[in-house]
Order: sequence, then structure tokens, then C-alpha cells
Amino acid sequence: MDHSIGAVARLAGVSVKTVRYYSDLGLLASRRTTAGHRRYDASAVARLELIRTLRALGLDLETVRAVLERERTLADVLAAHADALAVQIRTLQAQHAVVSVATHSTPEELIHMTAHFEEARRTLIADFLTDTLGDDPVLTAARQNLTPVLAPDAEPQQVEAWLELAELVSAEDFRASVRRLAAGWLVLAGDDPLRADPELRAQMIELRRTADPRWHRYVELVAVVNGWAPPSLVAG
Repeated sequence: MDHSIGAVARLAGVSVKTVRYYSDLGLLASRRTTAGHRRYDASAVARLELIRTLRALGLDLETVRAVLERERTLADVLAAHADALAVQIRTLQAQHAVVSVATHSTPEELIHMTAHFEEARRTLIADFLTDTLGDDPVLTAARQNLTPVLAPDAEPQQVEAWLELAELVSAEDFRASVRRLAAGWLVLAGDDPLRADPELRAQMIELRRTADPRWHRYVELVAVVNGWAPPSLVAG
């Protein structure tokens, strides 16, 4: 049984304009009466409902056409689209977290904050740890525990902690204090014969105890970014 364009639109729950649009694109087949009116067969409604559903899910018209023409299976198309959506969701979550943190920022502060966020995501933390801890295998485990990894779906407080870390590790005097602290670790944990000197050992322990307060803050911030429990005792 043939349907008029108006009947197809009503049955599929769309406008006549939409039916005409998809028809002009070749996604819906129709025939013309002698009076020039479009007529659609029974399959047109189901086809139109599928088009509407796929478009509502965010698929582009070329992909919809490929499904309709059976050039690609529906399962393959949906699987690929799910992967693409997952990437978009992670991106939006990161953007949402930054925007939430920057709600009360001035334009200048927003630009500065975003720049640090992107810089930190790329190289800043790795550069800081290399500069301060070096590549001594004794500090390998420490380096891992001191590396913040910002998840794609980070919460605003984690992004805020990351941004504070970026500011912190940019300070040269802080880097210098961490280098001194790392030297103390190496003396205590390594094979340096000086570690047997009680006086030197006491000095190193004191160095750890009286570390730059910003060091303790660094450890706290790493825990926030990584979603770890707050450190109950921050040791140098």
C-alpha cells in the first residue's frame, strides 16, 4: 500500500519537510503520481524511522546512507560510533573540569590556567622529576609514586590540584630544595660510604624532617590527582 508524504511523516513522527529532505538526498525512495505527488511504499516508514534514530544518535548522513545501502553493518557502525563518543566524553569531561575550576577567573587568569594545564599534561611534571630526581635507580620507585596521572574523566578538584602542581614545579627555588632532598635520599639509601657517618646521617634525617613545606604540599596534590588516600604522614 502506498502512502502520501503526509501519511509517511505522521507514521514516522517527523515533519513533511524532513521526509522531503531525505527523499531529495536519495535516502528514501518514492515514485511520482501523474499529478507529480510523491508516493511511498510500506518500507518507507521503517526506513525513515531508522534514519531518524541513527541521526538522533549523532551519526552523519554518509554513515546513515552506508547502513541503508548495506555497505556497512549496523553493528560495525554503532561500535565505531561508541568508540568515537567515548573519546568525546573524555574530552568534554576534561573541559568541564577545567571550566568548573575557572568559573570565577578573569580572562587573564583563565588563559594562564589553561596554558599551564596543557603544558603540565605534556611535559612539565616529567621534566620536573628528571631535573630533581635524575635517573638514579635508587629513586625509581619514588619517582613513580611522585608522578601525578590526570585521568581523562578527572573531577574538578583533581584538575585544580594538577594546575597547582604545575605552578609549584615551575618555581626554581622549589626545584632546588627537592634536588637537595633527593641528594639526602641517595646518601641514606645508596652505597655512599658517608652514610655510615652518624653526624651526616643525622643531618640527612633532619633535612627530610624539615623539608620545604611545598614538598609536603606536592605529595598531597599528587594523591589528589591520582585519587589516592591522603598521606597520613608526609616524609621527605
